[in-house]
Amino acid sequence: MDGIDVFFFMWAASLIFFMKAGFIALEIGQFRAKNVSYHCVLKLLDLAAVFIAYLFIGYGISYGFENIMPLITGTFDADLGAWWMKMVMFAAAAVTIITGGVAERIKILPYFIGALIVGGILYPIVEHLVWGGGFANLGINFHDYAGSGAVHLFGGLVGLMAAYVLGPRIDKYINGKPQAIPGHNIPIAVLGAFILAFGWYGFNIGSASGIANGVELASVAMATTMALAGGIIGGALSSRNDPLYTANGMCAGLVAVCSGVDLFTPIGAFIVGLLAGIQQPFTYKFIEEKLKIDDVCAIGPVHAMSGLIGVICAGIPFLLKADAVSKVSITGQIIGAIVIALIAIVGGLIIYKGLDLTIGLRVSEEAEKVGLDTAILQTTAYSEE
Repeated sequence: MDGIDVFFFMWAASLIFFMKAGFIALEIGQFRAKNVSYHCVLKLLDLAAVFIAYLFIGYGISYGFENIMPLITGTFDADLGAWWMKMVMFAAAAVTIITGGVAERIKILPYFIGALIVGGILYPIVEHLVWGGGFANLGINFHDYAGSGAVHLFGGLVGLMAAYVLGPRIDKYINGKPQAIPGHNIPIAVLGAFILAFGWYGFNIGSASGIANGVELASVAMATTMALAGGIIGGALSSRNDPLYTANGMCAGLVAVCSGVDLFTPIGAFIVGLLAGIQQPFTYKFIEEKLKIDDVCAIGPVHAMSGLIGVICAGIPFLLKADAVSKVSITGQIIGAIVIALIAIVGGLIIYKGLDLTIGLRVSEEAEKVGLDTAILQTTAYSEE
């Protein structure tokens, strides 16, 4: 790998790392001020958990255990080091999605242990299938350029399973009917969405094999931009200009375009983003009312459903460039989506139910009512002066 390609991957990894700031801002703005500092601790800890678990176990599951000792001892070459840096950021992105579903009620220790297991074992299994040759060796033609399936469908479903095991927040359902629990800061949530969108250019463009193919890089950047626009419009239309759905629509469009971002025409990318933005309120309502899952930050519609839309759309010919149609198979896309979903659902249930039965997942009722910042951290996010 040339030095310029190493720099390219480090650039991409840096932007993806900065997406963590966007995740934090987007999520804390969508729930109550009394739990903001606590949530920041969760986000910091899952980052550390993934970095540790992916170094010692995860990368080996994904790409071969012969790589582990060079990584641990620092005797790796430029190719291995650069690839690890980029892919550990993908792993961190997949795992940090989970907090959006479990906000305001999960204990720190089991959350940290869950992040270790998901980042070190469960996610790498999916990564191996998608990017490590697993699906290809099975004869499944599955295309997921930047992770609509591997990162977002997976992370969204694992987060929903964790939220299901946890149960809803105390005030969420009254006589079985869901109650609105407004977020405390819409502008900070919208700012978070913009930070995520900025980092997404590294997420998608950085999924290229290198910097040499300028046409591919430009095409990916353009498709990313058009999907972003489609997601905003779709979110605004379906929610009647609700600011959170509109901001989340931008993220939903970006999630959906990842899978086929190298294949979509600009108009195709816009359509994919539009679909992802539009479905949000309907998917959220189904999760909230029918499944009775308290999905605090809408990871179901934004990540799980948008990821599924992106995976399927990457196999629909009229959305693709003419020379891309022969590279994908709708059958392969559907099979891949089903496999990823099953791993996420079954694995997520086993991990979080196991943690719940052993050390307990949920904070006390008293702590939840008082607020986790005060009850557990003895601090507050904002000064009262």
